[in-house]
Amino acid sequence: MHKPIVSMVMPVYNRAEYLKKSIQSILNQTFKDFEFIIVNDGSADNSIDIIKSFNDPRIKIFENDKNRGIVYSRNRGLSEAKGEFISMFDSDDIAVPNKLEIQLDFLKNNPDFAMVGSWVRWIDEHNNFLKNKWKLTAKPEKIPAIMLFRNYFVQSTVVIRKNAIPDGKYSEGFDIVEDSKMWFDVALKHKVANIQKYLVYYRVHSGNISDLNPKHFENSKKLFRYIFKMLDIEPTDEELNIHYLIKNDKKINDIEQLKKVENWLIKIAEANESKVLFDRKILRMVIFNRWLKVLNKSKKTGFGIFKTTLKSPLSRYFV
Repeated sequence: MHKPIVSMVMPVYNRAEYLKKSIQSILNQTFKDFEFIIVNDGSADNSIDIIKSFNDPRIKIFENDKNRGIVYSRNRGLSEAKGEFISMFDSDDIAVPNKLEIQLDFLKNNPDFAMVGSWVRWIDEHNNFLKNKWKLTAKPEKIPAIMLFRNYFVQSTVVIRKNAIPDGKYSEGFDIVEDSKMWFDVALKHKVANIQKYLVYYRVHSGNISDLNPKHFENSKKLFRYIFKMLDIEPTDEELNIHYLIKNDKKINDIEQLKKVENWLIKIAEANESKVLFDRKILRMVIFNRWLKVLNKSKKTGFGIFKTTLKSPLSRYFV
């Protein structure tokens, strides 16, 4: 029995409006040697009819007995996967035709890398391109430290060696940020990168804007607690709120709040000096970059920002 080189894994829940184009973009890949595992998670619309309308032997359909959630569905797909490489894909996104070919070439030519993503362009409900783009340009060695502050991979772009997936796969209880947690765990142990090309069109619609979901905020804090525990830090609720403020676009309007950000960043850097979870020099550079971004969000606070910048102990991280 032929063993495919790649296992495409796509969970589906009520995505009838976008599903046909998403599936077709996978079947149209220039790289052909893959199995396409689709897990229908109890969809209440006609998603399953759309899936079954495709007559392609590479498609393998699995149906949950009821709606069990994204983590369960992703893990069920992974459990069925036979390929040496796993390509995760969401059921509303679109892959460019040579996505798999480009990424597999990279992984085959760079056997020391375990995972690769790519840049993405945003599209709306009607397949129109939006102005937003994600150009993930950081060098591979910087990515683990960056992921202390933000996810640096888009789910539908990822291709990973199966043997690099953590034993527990996606972690239950981390819904909406389950991908961030897995990519962080992988990046701590393996070399990872993003292809500097737009290989996926990421669809933006009301059903996938996770930042509007209160569960996203709570599980993001849960993820940060998990990460900071590795640095022997048990953050307070206030510190977690400060950390979340660092990663989002919300403005900072007073010096006192800015000082809290400064103290928190220093605390992270000092914890890593003894624990060395991340390369010291790289983390200091990432922290200084975050500090500059925070200052930029705070520029309306006036001359106090200038003084804070000059006097901050974080200025010594500029190397």
